[in-house]
Amino acid sequence: MKSLIIIEKVAFLKMICAPKVGRKPTERGAYYLTKYNEDQRLKVIRMLEDGMAVHAIGREMGISRNVIRNWRNRYERGGIDQLLGTRQRYTAAFKLEAVAYRSQNGLSYPQAAADLGIPNQGTLYAWEKIFQLRGPEGLQDTRKGRPPTMPKQEKKPKAPLTREQQLEAENTYLKMENAYLKKLKALVEEREKSVKKIK
Repeated sequence: MKSLIIIEKVAFLKMICAPKVGRKPTERGAYYLTKYNEDQRLKVIRMLEDGMAVHAIGREMGISRNVIRNWRNRYERGGIDQLLGTRQRYTAAFKLEAVAYRSQNGLSYPQAAADLGIPNQGTLYAWEKIFQLRGPEGLQDTRKGRPPTMPKQEKKPKAPLTREQQLEAENTYLKMENAYLKKLKALVEEREKSVKKIK
């Protein structure tokens, strides 16, 4: 009976998960996630510093060994800042230097990304492919999305209100509050009448 439930669970998970996940379910039917939070990353680094093996950490945490090795390399080269690196914007010059640095030194993508402080090796790979297809112009920053239709206006500092303006603003606020309370009272009375009619 238990095996039938597990088979149904795995079938259900296969049905609801995206087909491009590229991972097989574990024995318990769970899929590996592709994103990890900061706590998980720091826990893995602590485990590595305590002398635990990469494959043991991967098995315990459900994280691939390549990801753990990548985190270790990033941590060793740039510390916690690089390990927990967030999305950044890079100039075209930096992208070009990164592509040249990797090819001149014969480094792998993970090594070059760790040396340059790029959180994801796939970013460097993408830059290299763009450079091969379009040249240096392809590495220029192209913003995606619709450009703003209205130019940004500078906010002008508000001048302090005079006593008369303060009183007018307070009067307007009190009128609005009074109108709101009257409307609320009318709605409550109407609801009470409809409840009485139903009974």
